[in-house]
Amino acid sequence: MDTLNVMRRLEHGETALTGISWSRSGRYILTFDEAGICIMWDLKTGERRAQVEFDSAIVSARIHPRNSAQFIVCPARETPCLITIHGEVGPPRIDPIRIAADNVDLKSKAAAGTCCCFGKRGNHVFFGTSKGAIHAVHVASQSVVCSIKLSSSTVNTISRNPRGTDIVANSSDRILRVCEVVLPDSAHTLTRPLVDVEPSIKVVSKITDSVNRVSWLQAVFSSSGDYIVAAVDHKAEHNMYVWDKATSSLVKMLTGPNELLEDCAVHPLRPIYASISTFGIIYLWTRVPQQNWNAFAPGFRELEENIDYVEPEDEFDRRVTTSAGMVVDCAEYRARRERRASDSSGEDDKDVLIDVTEDDPLFSDSDSDSEDEGFILPVVVEFDADALPPAVPPTADMQSTVEDDHAMDVDQGHVVEES
Repeated sequence: MDTLNVMRRLEHGETALTGISWSRSGRYILTFDEAGICIMWDLKTGERRAQVEFDSAIVSARIHPRNSAQFIVCPARETPCLITIHGEVGPPRIDPIRIAADNVDLKSKAAAGTCCCFGKRGNHVFFGTSKGAIHAVHVASQSVVCSIKLSSSTVNTISRNPRGTDIVANSSDRILRVCEVVLPDSAHTLTRPLVDVEPSIKVVSKITDSVNRVSWLQAVFSSSGDYIVAAVDHKAEHNMYVWDKATSSLVKMLTGPNELLEDCAVHPLRPIYASISTFGIIYLWTRVPQQNWNAFAPGFRELEENIDYVEPEDEFDRRVTTSAGMVVDCAEYRARRERRASDSSGEDDKDVLIDVTEDDPLFSDSDSDSEDEGFILPVVVEFDADALPPAVPPTADMQSTVEDDHAMDVDQGHVVEES
């Protein structure tokens, strides 16, 4: 993000990719394509960590937020599967997750999920279906905890709020639905026992463009969790809408070039949005930085218009007479007066004790069990060997010059022959 340079090049294959997923530490990345091939890469070594193949295209896949050795895959015509990597010993384990009825074949489109999303701690995963339902599945037991029927349209995408427990679902009926999720591992259980929590998913608000009736390609929460960024699915427009989650009102519309929008993403910490077009160009959206001259000079004051400055009578005097009749140095007198004024204002400012040892689980996401929390992507220098100039072989003139320099060093006593 600082240099905007390419850090790694990964060759997945010749088939078009349908999406990627990052691990929470940033060390591993999951790529999947239309041929049903799913590959997890280790960015530290640049090698493949695991590879899984399916019979149909993969529409969605996500890495576990707390365990990078697990990830969820949603094939287009198969039931979703939980993949577990056991290091370098043996192939990955594939566990099918049934989200459809018992009489539905696992190798059919009716049993497949259209999208998936992990919960905050990874204990639950949410699946969207082509029948407009969302299922919350417990990862350990692989059983459906609760479900909700949003509409009869397909659920295209599901995104989780990084600062809360709610999710946003994008359906084919052109409506974004914000759902409040209550699960045993959510923040609601910190103030009451687990037995009192009844798992549920409830729609709290709906967002739609009632004027243009546009379709949504993707919908994600902002880094603060207060806004929803939705990408418009249009053939000749590159627009993104920013909605207020609390009021469901439009805050800002970001208009880009006349290029088809493929996907969008949000920076996890900074107010930066990213969008990619069909031409492979990535656009970064952020606010225009304002110049703050006070950062360079603390006493600097910006003026909106010119003012008339009245020069004090003793401004450039070396000595000044105080009200008590004493003649003192002007610079020392001004410094003493400013020091007295600062001391009097400092008495009103009291120290405030700020607790920085405890994290609020609703607004903090730093309690991680990942062993690669401090991973930094190493820089790999790539160069084209064909573009380098050819090596010049030494000539007779260059050899004689080297011998003359060596003889000069011997004459000056710089070279001592070994006995």
